[in-house]
Amino acid sequence: MTDTHRSTDWYRISEACPRLRREVRIVRHIYLGQPWYVLTDRTGTKVHRLTPAAHEVAGRLDGVRTVAEIWQDLTERLAEDAPTQDEIVRLLSQLHQSDLLDNAETPMLEDMLERRDKDRMQKWKKLLLNPLSMTVPLIDPDTFLTVLARMMAVVPRRLWWLAAFAIIAAALMMLPLQWNALTARGLEGFLDLENIALIALIYPVVKAIHEIGHGVTVRSRGGEVHEMGLMFIAFYPIPYVEASAALSFPNKWDRAAVAAAGVIVELVIAAVAFFLWTQSEPGTVRTILFNTMVISGVSTLAVNGNPLLKFDGYHALCDVIEIPNLAKRGNEWWGEVVRVYILGTGERMRTRMQIGNWERIWFALYPPSAFVYRIFISLTIALFVATTYRLIGALLAIWSVSLMLIWPVLKTAHKGLTDPRIQRVGRRAAVGAGVTGAGLAALLFAVPLPHYAVVQGVVWLPEEAIVRAPQPGRIVAQHVGHGSAVTRGALLFTVAAPDLEAEAQVRTARLARAEAQYAAARAEGQAIAARFREGVKEATIAKADAEARLAQLSVRAALPGQLDLPMTAKLEGQFFARGDVIGHVLPEGDPVVRVAVPQHLAALMARETRGIELRFAAAPGRILSATVLRVVPAGGDALPSPVLSLDGGGPFATLPGDGSLRTATQLFQLDLGLPADALRPAYGMRAHVRFAFAPKPLAARVGRAIRTLFLVNFDV
Repeated sequence: MTDTHRSTDWYRISEACPRLRREVRIVRHIYLGQPWYVLTDRTGTKVHRLTPAAHEVAGRLDGVRTVAEIWQDLTERLAEDAPTQDEIVRLLSQLHQSDLLDNAETPMLEDMLERRDKDRMQKWKKLLLNPLSMTVPLIDPDTFLTVLARMMAVVPRRLWWLAAFAIIAAALMMLPLQWNALTARGLEGFLDLENIALIALIYPVVKAIHEIGHGVTVRSRGGEVHEMGLMFIAFYPIPYVEASAALSFPNKWDRAAVAAAGVIVELVIAAVAFFLWTQSEPGTVRTILFNTMVISGVSTLAVNGNPLLKFDGYHALCDVIEIPNLAKRGNEWWGEVVRVYILGTGERMRTRMQIGNWERIWFALYPPSAFVYRIFISLTIALFVATTYRLIGALLAIWSVSLMLIWPVLKTAHKGLTDPRIQRVGRRAAVGAGVTGAGLAALLFAVPLPHYAVVQGVVWLPEEAIVRAPQPGRIVAQHVGHGSAVTRGALLFTVAAPDLEAEAQVRTARLARAEAQYAAARAEGQAIAARFREGVKEATIAKADAEARLAQLSVRAALPGQLDLPMTAKLEGQFFARGDVIGHVLPEGDPVVRVAVPQHLAALMARETRGIELRFAAAPGRILSATVLRVVPAGGDALPSPVLSLDGGGPFATLPGDGSLRTATQLFQLDLGLPADALRPAYGMRAHVRFAFAPKPLAARVGRAIRTLFLVNFDV
């Protein structure tokens, strides 16, 4: 037997004679065609899932044979496939922690009293070590859930699920129509104190319904639910239900249904709140409905229903893909890969022989994806909180990085330093770790990697090129035809505005009357004349305004170019409201692509640009080179075109209210020129522009991104 099969802790348990508790049931599950076994007590609250190899050990725990005898028997029968001593030590430890083992020499009554006292001590210990997180069981909901399950059984189970999915689908279909109204305010003010008070009232109610969904799904499938209560997180009550009995269900769809029930219930609540929100008037009710949508919809999909976090979505995923304990086994797979191929422990890659390609793919992808997402969602929440409460947000960010990044690294390092398999190879493991660390450091800090940024632009038409109706009226004369070349100041159209002309005549008459009154008042004295002098000034200003608007009725070209009209026929007799677009004067020369650049990229583009390529939306397969013609020297919040707004399919959100193209962030604009042989694009066409920067190591780019993040959110 190789050294890798032995454990330094073996002497602690080798002579013990443990046995499974008398009330433990063993349920056989099938995962990817392979049998697994679930040990559970009568209530289903204490559950442990075993691999076939672990079941070989657990099945021999009869209270008569010692652990050493059991291991020797398995070694003789299974040879190299036998579990190692370390694996048996971990298995017995897990069964003990799950309270599924008995001591054969202990009488049953004494054992029951000992377990009761141990459970009480565990609860007090947990409360003392973590006073901000405690669980308080309140009721046994089994009778209530049984009655509710029987009432719901009047409607077939599949119809309940179909109805839920139909409600959610209907809400998703309506969502695009209400998107602008939903995002007009965004989450601004969501963390204000008065809104937090509403959330504090809504959240427990939503979560209570969520937990009832889990409980009734368990009870409708024959499981028992004997515990429901409150879990206090930072003294805030959150309902919970003990639904561990679902783990013993043989059918994977039953287990997945229990895990997903809470998520589906919350999404239905969000959908119903959305329907009511669309019909409600602004006020408290509408605010409550909006908060319910955020709590039941956004937060559920981002956290509880997301399989990358170990909540309901994760457990449903494990059951559907038939890979139990995906996260734990994936981490163990990565640990084994590191030990065998990097640290050179010389052990046989056991999991490679025991798992198929389907499991190997999930083990390779899931742990790193979940690790990155946990950090991402934690920092996102911290930054969101920081927009209202900066200090709390900063503390949350520090806590998240410590808990999600620093602590796992320290824990992994400690485990590696104390792992006997690694200690046995000593220097070889140190060399492997050193070479790997040096390689990663070189990749992070020394190896320059390609660096790109993709932004959007538009084939830009200056505002003065747009020919608009100056006043509401009809065109009585068109002086230039479609496609004609015009010079700056050339007369294009004459607009007739009878109402404006009549108003100008009235104002002229008022001025004449005011001047006559002023002249008569001067003969009576300066004090009286002073009152009429102001009237003359007001009438003069009013007449000048009318005359200026009359002058605008002669529409002229603001720049030289070619007149482009939407209709090639004569426009005489056509009515236009004020501001309506009559046509365009297309500027002379090559078209310009105006690009809107986020503020955090402006300095990078100014100093480190090595090349510019663009693609037009009309021809995405053709790549054109471009050059910078002009840089707008100062930043601003105005977009050059509605094409670049979210409503136009662009990346920038505009501020609601006045219909302008103002954004919530500062932008810099620059103009790009096209090659001489490029086809002339249509004005207003979208362009996707890629800036190539000087290559940089990954660490430098990450550092810059973090610095930008702090500048944007904390101004530091």
